[in-house]
Amino acid sequence: MAHPRAIEIQSRGDGLSTDTAGMPDAETIQCHPPRRIKVDRPLLVGRAAGVVDVPLEHPTVSLRHAKLFPHGGRAWVKDLHSSAGTFIDGERIRHDTVLPAGCRLSIGPYQFTFDGLYLDAIDAASATLALGCLDVSRHATHRVTGERLTLLHQLSLAIKPRELVCLIGPSGCGKSTLLSTLAGRALPDRGRVLYGGMNLHAAFDAVKHDLAVVPQREALHGGLTVRQALWYAAGLRLPADTSADELDRRVGSLLDEVGLAARSALRVRDLSGGQRKRLCLAVEICHTPRMIFIDEVTSGLDELADADMMRLFRGLAERGRSLVCITHNTLNIERSAHRVIVLAAGGRLACVGTPAETCGYFGISRLGDVYAVLERRQPPEWEDAFRGHPLELQHVAAPLRRLPTAEQTPVRRLRFKTVTPREPSPPERQLRLLTGRLLTMLSMNPKAAAVAVGQAVFVGLMLVAFFGDLQAAADPAARLSNCRTAAFLAVVTAFWLGCNNAASEIARERLLFERERSVAISAAAYHASKVIVLGGIAVVQAVVVYGLMAAWCNFPRHDGPAGIIVQGGVTIATGVVGTLVGLAISAVARTEETAIRAVPLVLIPQIVLADVVADLHGWLEHVGTTGISTYWAFRGFTSGVAAYGLPGENAPRLLPALAMLAAHGLVAIACTCIGLRRRPREQD
Repeated sequence: MAHPRAIEIQSRGDGLSTDTAGMPDAETIQCHPPRRIKVDRPLLVGRAAGVVDVPLEHPTVSLRHAKLFPHGGRAWVKDLHSSAGTFIDGERIRHDTVLPAGCRLSIGPYQFTFDGLYLDAIDAASATLALGCLDVSRHATHRVTGERLTLLHQLSLAIKPRELVCLIGPSGCGKSTLLSTLAGRALPDRGRVLYGGMNLHAAFDAVKHDLAVVPQREALHGGLTVRQALWYAAGLRLPADTSADELDRRVGSLLDEVGLAARSALRVRDLSGGQRKRLCLAVEICHTPRMIFIDEVTSGLDELADADMMRLFRGLAERGRSLVCITHNTLNIERSAHRVIVLAAGGRLACVGTPAETCGYFGISRLGDVYAVLERRQPPEWEDAFRGHPLELQHVAAPLRRLPTAEQTPVRRLRFKTVTPREPSPPERQLRLLTGRLLTMLSMNPKAAAVAVGQAVFVGLMLVAFFGDLQAAADPAARLSNCRTAAFLAVVTAFWLGCNNAASEIARERLLFERERSVAISAAAYHASKVIVLGGIAVVQAVVVYGLMAAWCNFPRHDGPAGIIVQGGVTIATGVVGTLVGLAISAVARTEETAIRAVPLVLIPQIVLADVVADLHGWLEHVGTTGISTYWAFRGFTSGVAAYGLPGENAPRLLPALAMLAAHGLVAIACTCIGLRRRPREQD
């Protein structure tokens, strides 16, 4: 049913209906926007068919994405706070913007040209070229010798729509570098990559939603089911206005597309290697990109699983996507790939053609023999021999002639680690999804939750058994010593439990965080979700420890509920600070093992330098009063109670203690933020 307001939109006449809002199914990813849109009255553009004037059904398009309207004799466009953004000639608009004649308007994967009155859709499905690479070179400097290395040498390539292209060559020949460059994640030193008629790197923000990179290393939560893992991943990547029903349908479609529908209830850790690769693929294509780059995803799989993955890739290509895949299993390349790109050492193009044409070019009977043949000549010789060859003219030169010959668009110097990620969902949505995912993982592993509570119960009971009634000792000196020690161990235990819970959390899933940060989530939302869940666990543990000791040890405190509130509150605050310190350790550490080993290095000073076990003097006392959380936790716990024997028992120590604990927590948060924003070392 069309919108009540009549607008001049010429249909494509292909019989496809756009009456139902929602996600495309797994059968095709082709997008069919209206062919021509007349901008002579206000028009609402978005995913909500039946509500908007111009329905564009794609997962990355928001329900109400943008508004087109005439004003003062000119056409204007306004972005309606969409997740993916609205772009004019590759630049994202932030306010009402004039549509100049001859410009290109990008909304999600849809591209339109404007002639002053009409928006004409650019039909990507009928394009003869999906991506073009023109004279691309990239260099690097050897980290040890300082020698200038050539990673890619004047490469020109043409990737056609709906085809699977496999990239092969000896180790170190630049395959991964080329893949990163074609995907927009690395900037060439020379040349350009064109996608949709635009310079990919200059207009990356406008086209990045139409690209996906499937990494070699898996980044999944093993404790979630297949459906849960995909549901949360899709929720983080798709627009914030995606409804739960749309998300469920999209997840079901993806599971069907990658052949995991029958495994949806299994936990990720129970999947086979090939099935986990399929799930990784589903995660990366949940936003329905038309261009997919696959970096050695089939490595480590057996022959049968590799063949299954290649058939899956071929099926994705036949349903409308273009795929560029790095793989070493040449037997399955011959069976599945449309074309093969062969690189020689130094990133030089040695051949492009179908598997059969490539074998004929090198004079071999099977593609696997190409590696031995490449050793017979120097890389520049292979490059020169292919230049001008009929295969080069057919697969490279002729398709590239159709590319626009616009001037080289200047782009700022980028590296992979500084490429702008997709526009994230609103922080509150990210926080809700990330917190929900972490709670789901805890609910899927009740033993871990039981162990966390059991630790607190065990330590609390041990302290109760050791100290008993603190007021029962007849000797005043012994009573004083027991009170001081018991109070100190209560806050130390709270700090230790909180720190121990969190110390390996971020380091354990660093790879997953890096993948999600590059496409969806913010470090702040990720950190906040950890603080909420792990901090909550620390609160429960602190309550258990203090509750057991308060019930049986008879702590000296102020009369009435105020005494319990003060001591219990300080214990809880100490546990939360311990959690924040643990997250800081985990964010700064490069590996989970390093994080675990760092916990004692943090905990021991909290015991030794708290000015309780031994009196501190000089610079050690300064360290204790400045940087030791348990120093202030103990003083807050014992504030105003003479039975603990601290000098100046009537001094107001509670508020300064809480202020210092808050300051230590803020320092830990700052360290975590720095650690989370640290990028992994770039690998050439």
